[in-house]
Amino acid sequence: MAKLKLSTNNVINCIVYAVIGLLLVILKSGSLGILMTVVGAMFIVMGIVDIIKSKDLVKGIIELAIGVAIIVCGWIVADIVLLIFGIFLIVKGIIEVAKYYKSGFKALLSPIVTIVIGILLVIAKWTLMDVMCIVAGVIFLINAVLALFGRKIVKK
Repeated sequence: MAKLKLSTNNVINCIVYAVIGLLLVILKSGSLGILMTVVGAMFIVMGIVDIIKSKDLVKGIIELAIGVAIIVCGWIVADIVLLIFGIFLIVKGIIEVAKYYKSGFKALLSPIVTIVIGILLVIAKWTLMDVMCIVAGVIFLINAVLALFGRKIVKK
């Protein structure tokens, strides 16, 4: 049986993983909005710091623009990425079905699941994102418990 390792690092990792896991499970895809806002705000702060402290005007303006774009246009970009990814999965699945159609049901199972996931991403992307966030949240919660034992399944 594994020993509990209550080092400061393990406890901090446990808390971080648990908070992220709970946010993903409770807020589902809504947690992505929080994440986009935090990342956008970090870019804005980095831009301001670069302009004021480093006197690097170009880098600071680029960081400011990226931060504002993430906050303002984050959901539009997420919609486009999910749509493109869904179409990619559908095409990939169809190609694999054509490639393995004579190999039997077992060989076709994975491509069919790929097509179904692709269709769901195109049609009901945010519903599927909620499910994926819950699964990721559960993985983070499991990782929180494992962090107390000095182990992890999700890399930093």
